[in-house]
Amino acid sequence: MNKATMDKPHTFEDAKQYLAEGHHIDYEVAIPTEGYTSRGALMTRDGWLESVRDGSFIDYDGYGSMLTEEGKFIGGNIRPSSALKTLTLHPNTAYILWYNR
Repeated sequence: MNKATMDKPHTFEDAKQYLAEGHHIDYEVAIPTEGYTSRGALMTRDGWLESVRDGSFIDYDGYGSMLTEEGKFIGGNIRPSSALKTLTLHPNTAYILWYNR
């Protein structure tokens, strides 16, 4: 699968395939929601938690939204410091859509 661009972001399904091909992050993803489209970088739950643990993501960098396997938003937003304190996310979280500052 081709890398997404700002002008041509991946859909959620495209991004899932891109991640399944072994990429750690898909930087340009657009996910339609009620009334607007959320754009960010998609990672798997485990990939995001690993990046939080190793300090690659800190609160200053931004925050993420938790998504189910089907791409539904759940549980609101999460910051790296919150995840570090508990190392747990909503149980149905499969992906994180990351919003850089």
